[in-house]
Amino acid sequence: MNRDLARSSLRPALAAALLALVATAAPAATWYTVKDLGTLPGDTDSIATGLNNHGDVVGWSNGPNGYRGFVYTSAGGMVPLQGLADRPRAFPRDINDFGDIVGTADKGGVDLGHAVRWRGGVPQDLGTLPVGPYSAGWGINNAGDVAGSSWTQVNGINLEHAFVYTDATGMVDLTPGGTDSYAHDINDAGQVTGYRLVGGYHAFRWQGGAFQDLGVLPGMAHSFGFAIEPGGAVAGSSSSASGNSERVMRYTDANGMQDLGGTGEHNQAWGINASLTVVGQLGNSAARAFVHTDAEGLRNLNDLIDKSRGWVLQTAFDVNDSGQIVGRGFNNFDGNTHAVLLTPTTRKPPECTERCLRSKRIDLKGQFSGGQAHVTGKVLVKDENGTPIPEAMVTVTWTPPVGAPYNQFAWTNAKGLAPIDTTGAAGTYEAEVIGIYKSLYTFNPKKSVLTATVTVP
Repeated sequence: MNRDLARSSLRPALAAALLALVATAAPAATWYTVKDLGTLPGDTDSIATGLNNHGDVVGWSNGPNGYRGFVYTSAGGMVPLQGLADRPRAFPRDINDFGDIVGTADKGGVDLGHAVRWRGGVPQDLGTLPVGPYSAGWGINNAGDVAGSSWTQVNGINLEHAFVYTDATGMVDLTPGGTDSYAHDINDAGQVTGYRLVGGYHAFRWQGGAFQDLGVLPGMAHSFGFAIEPGGAVAGSSSSASGNSERVMRYTDANGMQDLGGTGEHNQAWGINASLTVVGQLGNSAARAFVHTDAEGLRNLNDLIDKSRGWVLQTAFDVNDSGQIVGRGFNNFDGNTHAVLLTPTTRKPPECTERCLRSKRIDLKGQFSGGQAHVTGKVLVKDENGTPIPEAMVTVTWTPPVGAPYNQFAWTNAKGLAPIDTTGAAGTYEAEVIGIYKSLYTFNPKKSVLTATVTVP
C-alpha cells in the first residue's frame, strides 16, 4: 500500500493523513467458521490430522468396521484411503501440495504398522530401519520426502530412531548407533524437526546430516519438535522433568526458543505455517484447541467461533499458509467427535445461530394492598424460530424503589412462560433478564427484551 501511495497524485497532506491512519490502525481480530467434515459412510467419529495449501485434508474415520483413512477435498468430499494389502488400516498424518500423503498402515491387534507414502491414492510401504518391526511416517514435503521414526537395533538393543526417506536414498537413519530419536516433520528445504534423547529429550532441527539442538525453556528438562515451517521455525513443547508442567514452544533463529503459554500438563503445538501461526492443544482430559499469532497471542479457538452450533474444539493438528486449521471437535448436539476444518475470517461470529434462548416479552403488573406493593410478571422465552422453550431457567434482577437489587430464578412452563414476583414499598420496579439457561442452548441477549418496569402507586 505504501508503494502505491507514493506513486499516487494525492496531495501531501492527504497522503500523510492516510499513512498515519495505516500506522495507528489496530489489526483486525481473526475469527473462524467451522466446517464439519463428517465421516466415511457408516462411521460415527473422525479426526483430521493434516492439510495442504489447497485445503485438502487427511485423517481417519472410525465406526463399526474399525479405522479407515480418508482424504477430503472441496470437490470430492471425504473418500477412503486404501491401506496396504497386508496392513489394510490406514492412518494418514500429512499431505503435501501435490496430494502426496504420509502416514502408517497396520493390520490391527499387536501390529504397530509400517510407514506408508501414498501417491495418487496408491500406498507404498516404506519399510523399516534394519531389524525393525515397526515404522511410522509423520511429515512429508513437496518433493515427497518423508520424515518419521522406526524401530531398529543398536548392539542388540531395540531402539526407535528418526529417519528421512527419499526416492534417491530410501530410508536413512538420522542417529545411527545413537539413542532414541523421533522425526515429526520436514520442510521443502529438507530441514527436519523432532526430538532425541541427550540426557533429557531435546527438540532438534536436522539438515544434511547435521543436528542443531534447540535446547529447552528455562526451568524445563525436555523439549519436543513437532512441526517445521518453510523458513525453519519449529513448533512443539517443553516440559519439566516430572511432566507436571508443559509449555507450548516455538523456536526461530531470530528469537531462539519462545514460551507461548499453557498451564499445567499437556500443552503442545502440533502445527506451524509460514506466517509463524502456531496451533495445537491445551490440556488433556478437558483438551481445548488453540491458535497463537504474534498479533493476537495465544487464544482458545472455542472463543473464536459461533458457540451456539454446539462445537467443542479439542485439538488443532495443522495450519496451512492461508490460516485454515484442521483438527477434532466434539459436538454437544449429536455427541459425536468429527474432523473439522476452520477457515479464518475478520467477521465476528453471530452471538447465536442455533438453539438460541431469547426473552421475547416481559409482562409486569402491580397493585398496592396490605400496606405493600405486589408485583407479578411473566417472562416469555422462545428460540430463534419462535418456538416457546419449556424448562429453561430465567435469572431476573429486580431493582426496587427502596433497597438494593437482588436476583430471582424462575423456570419456564410448557408455554415458555417463567413466573416472577416481588413485594416491597410503593414506587417503580424494574425487572432485568440477565440470563437464560438450558442445556445445549445459548442465551441470545442481543435479540431479547431485557428490561421492563412498572410503577405501583
